[in-house]
Amino acid sequence: MKFPFIHLIHEFAWKNKPDECKQAMVEVFGPPHPMPEEYREEIGDLFTEWLMFEFVQSSKATFIAEYALRNPDGLPDKELDCLRQIAQTHRYSYFALTPRRLRGKWIEVEDLFTGKMYRVDEVLGSQNLPPVGSVHARLAEVDDRYYFVGANPILMPVTHTERMKRIFRRDFKKIRPSAKDTIQLLLQKAAQPREAVHPPIPTAKEVKNKRKELRKRFEKLVFRYNLKLSFDEVAKRILDEDRVNVLDFFQKLADEGLGQEFLMNEIKLLEDMWNWLPHTCLNGNAPVEMYAKLKRAEKKVHRS
Repeated sequence: MKFPFIHLIHEFAWKNKPDECKQAMVEVFGPPHPMPEEYREEIGDLFTEWLMFEFVQSSKATFIAEYALRNPDGLPDKELDCLRQIAQTHRYSYFALTPRRLRGKWIEVEDLFTGKMYRVDEVLGSQNLPPVGSVHARLAEVDDRYYFVGANPILMPVTHTERMKRIFRRDFKKIRPSAKDTIQLLLQKAAQPREAVHPPIPTAKEVKNKRKELRKRFEKLVFRYNLKLSFDEVAKRILDEDRVNVLDFFQKLADEGLGQEFLMNEIKLLEDMWNWLPHTCLNGNAPVEMYAKLKRAEKKVHRS
């Protein structure tokens, strides 16, 4: 539900408190830098949402609370009541999707931080969102019904086992998720180098150097995320993997000692480790080495 008066709150904020809005931009983005084209719309919408709902002004009020109190545009009572309910009940969180939904009407989601189930009125989401995965979104209750408010939910291709959910709630129960966290996640993702559509064939030396690089990248993050698994332990699990779904495999690593925060923020590193480290089921080769062998064989066929 994109409530129709969010643009009024946005205009109110920038018209009456431009310095506070600029301060908010610095808080989220730091010094001015180009917005990544890939996620420009999502990041812009998320920043507007964070500014309206979460940024605390010097007066200690959020913009949505101040607007609802002052009603500077003279909203009708029905719309003002809706706005006040949203201001009082909204919460940003990470929600696990479930297959339970009524197409064109509602979906059911589970708050990963509390375990509470919500039936959310969501016309487009009930048709377009997959039955598994998770979304970063803001939920609010209006007239005893739940809606996603603010920016469109950000879909994450991550599912959670029941055991992981219990660990998630135990270890992260003091964390208050924020739209700012999702902005930072998208900025990090946009900054990561993209693989070529047809990557070059790696040499044995390049594979060796890449593995050294992956070790260094991993070990720099040990203290930041308080990792309980070493690089060699993760490499051993990749070596012994038994053709499970790769996302399920990563979730199991998070469960065993990498942690949910590492999984969410460093998924590219895990993907690189999966692709560049050896697997027993590939006769001790890495996927990139199998790719190289396939491409070399194709070249031989074309030359003959």
